[in-house]
This record gives sequence, structure tokens and C-alpha cells, in this order.
Amino acid sequence: MSTSYSVSASETFSLTHARKIASKVATDLKPLQRLYARPYDPTDQRIDEYEQELAHLLKHDVVGSVIYGYQRNGQWTKASLCYTASAGSLQVDDDPGKVVPGHDIDGANFTSSLTYNANWSSLTAVKQTEIERGSPLQRISGSAAPLEKGYWGNDLSYSAGSRGVVRSTVKG
Repeated sequence: MSTSYSVSASETFSLTHARKIASKVATDLKPLQRLYARPYDPTDQRIDEYEQELAHLLKHDVVGSVIYGYQRNGQWTKASLCYTASAGSLQVDDDPGKVVPGHDIDGANFTSSLTYNANWSSLTAVKQTEIERGSPLQRISGSAAPLEKGYWGNDLSYSAGSRGVVRSTVKG
């Protein structure tokens, strides 16, 4: 006699999952603060706001990508991190960190840039406004800034509840 079993599991993405992912991103921002800031830019409060914003937008599944780092003359320096929301389930949940010190940020300022995914454009204007009002940060729209030199290369992934982000750093 043989017996077979079938197991099905589905996990609903929750604010708790979004907060777990966002907390790893915030953990990455702390070394940027320590290694490059003049003085403490980004501030602890701003890092907390970035964390809350990302969790909020991940929960609503509207994040395309978000970049945090230093721009000089409208271009991202090597002291920048890019996070791209994964469309499918990530199998890897890395530990945050491994931020490389020593990049030149003379004349650069800390900033952040966010793009929305395709889900955003499918929402009504009312729903978009509701999501924006629920965020601790209000962003203005603009075009994506290029890199000073090099290219974005994936290095870490953070996931929870069947979603996640892939972190990229500037290579080359």
C-alpha cells in the first residue's frame, strides 16, 4: 500500500513582511551614514522615513526601484545603492551590509530617487493619492539620473512573504 501526500502553501504578503524587507534596506543606509556623511546625512530620522516609506509602498506592491546615495552634477556616484522590487518570489534572503567604503563623494549630496512599477499606473488617481498620502515622504517626479561611471550590478537579495528586493551596487 502506498500513500501520497500533497501540501499546498500560500503566504499572503503583509505589512510585517514589507517591514522586514525595508528594515534590511535601512540597515544598509546606516553604513552610508557612518562612512560618507557630513555630518550625519542622511539623518537617523530620514533613514527611518525611508524605511517607513519603502514598507508602505512594498505593501501596496507599487515599487519599481529606489536608489539611495550620493549624486554629483546630477549623476549617481559609486557611494549609492539601488533596490529593485522582484516580480516573483525570491529564494534568497541575505543579511544586509557589505557597503564598500572609500568612494569619492567630494561635491556630492545625499539623495534618493524612486520609480513605481506597472501596478502603479493601473491604479486610479484616487488610489494613487491615497497611497501617496499614507507615505511619510512626499516625492516629486523627475527623470532617472545616470551613473557617473560604471554599471549597476546585483549583489544581495532581501525577501519575505513571497516578495523582495534585489540590491545593486555600482561596479566598474
